[in-house]
Amino acid sequence: MNDEISEQAKKVLADNARRRAFDRLERDGAHATAALQRRVRPLAEERSIPPADIHKLMYKRIGTGDIMTFCKKYKVSFDWLLAGDLKGLKRMTQDRYLCKAQPKPESFKQNWLAFPNPSKRPSER
Repeated sequence: MNDEISEQAKKVLADNARRRAFDRLERDGAHATAALQRRVRPLAEERSIPPADIHKLMYKRIGTGDIMTFCKKYKVSFDWLLAGDLKGLKRMTQDRYLCKAQPKPESFKQNWLAFPNPSKRPSER
C-alpha cells in the first residue's frame, strides 16, 4: 500500500483549513459592515485620510465600487478591509514600509559619488 497522499487529498486538506479560518471570521462577524467601518476609522486616522474620502464607507450603505475606489486610492488590501484577513494586513503594511525605505535613485547616486575611491592612496584623493 502506498503511504503517500495524493495531490487531490493535499488540496482538500489545504482547502479545509482555509474554510475553517473563513468560517471563524464569519462567525466572529468580521464580514459585517460595522467591522469594516471599525477597520477604516483607525486606518483613516493613521494615514490622515480626509473625512470626505471615507464618508461613503462610514455613513451610507457601502457599495462595492466605493470600496474598490478607496482601496486603490489608498493602497489598502481588499482582503483585510472586507474580511479582516490578517495576511492582507501584513502584506499591506510591509508594502507600505518597503516603499518608504527604498532610496531614490538620484540620492543614491549622489551618495555613491561622494564616497572616496578606495583604490587611490590617501595622498591622491
